[in-house]
Amino acid sequence: MLITRNILSVSLLLLTAPVQATIIAYDMLNSSSLNVVDYQNPFSQQFVSDQDGFDKYQAVPSASIPNSLIDSSLSNPSDSLGIVDSQTDQESFFGVSDTLNPNNPSGDAQATWQFDIGGFSLSSISISMAAMGDFETFDHFSFSYAIDTSPIQILFASAVDEQANQSYTMANGNQYLLNDPLSINGQVLNNQFQQLSQSLIGSGSILSLYFNANQNGGTEAFAFREIIVNGESLLASQVPEPRSIWLVLLGLVALKMKRSQV
Repeated sequence: MLITRNILSVSLLLLTAPVQATIIAYDMLNSSSLNVVDYQNPFSQQFVSDQDGFDKYQAVPSASIPNSLIDSSLSNPSDSLGIVDSQTDQESFFGVSDTLNPNNPSGDAQATWQFDIGGFSLSSISISMAAMGDFETFDHFSFSYAIDTSPIQILFASAVDEQANQSYTMANGNQYLLNDPLSINGQVLNNQFQQLSQSLIGSGSILSLYFNANQNGGTEAFAFREIIVNGESLLASQVPEPRSIWLVLLGLVALKMKRSQV
């Protein structure tokens, strides 16, 4: 009955082996990307003032980045506003500062990513976000998505609590308490990147991610990086269901027993 025992052992492996989620696509993860088939940002380098921004940045020498996004406190102790450490962090990020300006009178700005998700079933998406400043209720940041031609749905949306305050720590250790912090899906942000995740169910060919912002003021900053899309290979769905596995195994056992009687 060795074959029978082996069959049963294999069946237990099939029934108990977990389906592991994997990274399908990403952008701005260690300044690199995977399965990004398109990226559109009509506001890239379109603002005349160097203190207004809606773009991808890296804190490298000679880079032009709004001051509100850059923490230069290690070299300038009087700096009291910023997110990305200019001395130690040169990884790519997307930053927003004052989208309501003479070059964009409405204040509305949108950037769009398209990820190739063919052959996978989606499970979640995560984005690392940070913010610093005294925000107003009309400041707005959101992420939404669509799979192929499906309706657009919200993933993450901001809110401002004008009855609260938040403590922010600069790279040199100085701390500042500011009113009216920004939260995303109920999570209050500070100037240290935090990874926020949301379930994302579905499959198709293209996942479109939309980032929308409308923010007024050069002393408020929002930044994000490490967009990571997770899912499972659709090949996993081709594995027989447990009931089917047991029917096959019973048939093999019966065949083995019949042959042993001959």
